[in-house]
Amino acid sequence: MKLTIQYKLFLALLTAAVAVISYMAVVIQWSFDKGFLEYIDTTEQEEIALLARELETHYTEYKSWDQLKAEPLIILRLRANTLPDGKRKEFIVKKLSNNNYPGWFTELDNETQNRRPLHPILRTVVLDKNKDIVYGRQFGDHLPSLRPIYYQNQEVGYIGHYPPKILSNSHQLLFVKKQKLLILLVGVAAIFITIGLSLPLAFHLTKPVRRLSEATRKLITGDYSTRVAISSQDELGQLSRDINTLAHTLAQNETQRKLWVSDIAHELRTPLTALQGEVEAVQDGIRKPDEQTFTNLHHGVMRLKRLVEDLYDLSRSELGVLSFYREKIDLDQLLKDEISTRTGELKQAELTIKLEGTGQPLYIFGDRQRLHQLIGNLLNNSISYTDRGGTIALSLQVDQATVQLDIHDTAPGVPDDSLPLLFKRLYRVEESRNRALGGSGLGLAICQQIVKAHDGTITAQHSPAGGVWIQVALPLLGDK
Repeated sequence: MKLTIQYKLFLALLTAAVAVISYMAVVIQWSFDKGFLEYIDTTEQEEIALLARELETHYTEYKSWDQLKAEPLIILRLRANTLPDGKRKEFIVKKLSNNNYPGWFTELDNETQNRRPLHPILRTVVLDKNKDIVYGRQFGDHLPSLRPIYYQNQEVGYIGHYPPKILSNSHQLLFVKKQKLLILLVGVAAIFITIGLSLPLAFHLTKPVRRLSEATRKLITGDYSTRVAISSQDELGQLSRDINTLAHTLAQNETQRKLWVSDIAHELRTPLTALQGEVEAVQDGIRKPDEQTFTNLHHGVMRLKRLVEDLYDLSRSELGVLSFYREKIDLDQLLKDEISTRTGELKQAELTIKLEGTGQPLYIFGDRQRLHQLIGNLLNNSISYTDRGGTIALSLQVDQATVQLDIHDTAPGVPDDSLPLLFKRLYRVEESRNRALGGSGLGLAICQQIVKAHDGTITAQHSPAGGVWIQVALPLLGDK
């Protein structure tokens, strides 16, 4: 049988309550029995004090304990003298006239106090001044607490009384029985009250869990608009907030996924449409299959190939499976080599490039091919999106354990709200950096992944020259 959390919680509360009630019942019963016996003992000690006075009178009359030794039943008459008239008569009738009562004394040799309930008289012991037993017997290894008996201000004997171990009086037994029944009834009532409170409490406490479970099932089905009402500030409330955050993130990711698929389809369709147009023009005889036609087809294929390779690199990098072959690299020399390969592009774009190095090797530990790709993408970005006659300025600086590469270009710049989005895949600033310039919107996204893989950082901000300022920081290896 499968139990829900509600019933598990209910059973846990009920079990805990029953355990506590049972423990309290046992403790209360033990405490009551012990306390009741102590109360009876206190009462009997008061009676023993009165009996001690009667024994003093008896000793004054006989000047010895011989009479008590010869007739032990004298103790009953002395005990009767301590009672009021009505109780004294009842005591004499029930005790002294009971033929079986004297037999108690003979049974003392075979029975002990711990094995049967004994009348208080039988738990009383009287000793002479030498502490030899005159009346009664010793139970166990020790005598009870003794009270002296005086004659002419001298101790002539002692009286002691063993406390009761079990109850013998019928009234006492009936009282204890009623108290135990009351404890039982209170325990049963407490259990039913616990059941009545635990079940609705368990239902109330598990209500947020049911809401969370329902919301999770909706998220599984793709309903990312699901939100959980937050009704508390405890752990369940925090879990509700986390699930709402998860739902919001999943909704954003789903939207990004759809846009990503749409953008990829659009990016692939553009070069494919151009290639299709060129091929159909040749097929229809509109264009001749000359050198220019093949050049156009080659450019279209290369553009499509670069786009596919960029998509492949970006996806592998985001999955963390992009391969890196690290080695000791001089970043200053690598930057100079990459700039030298762009002379023709810079001249064609009528741009001026300036490099401010440190004049010394700057060694880092990285992948040469990926770092070439990083710098190449950054230069391509600046060359493609800087107005003719502009300037691209590069500088290298050493800051403690990092080397910092700054790339400034001139106008046009980008709006403030576009700066945080420049490294987002397929993102473009349509006002100035559009598809007509040949970019796919993947270059800076790939740069960000390469920098992260080298434990570095890359940021974009407004350049004082009017364009964009890209700043890359990479760990410096030094001369190791």
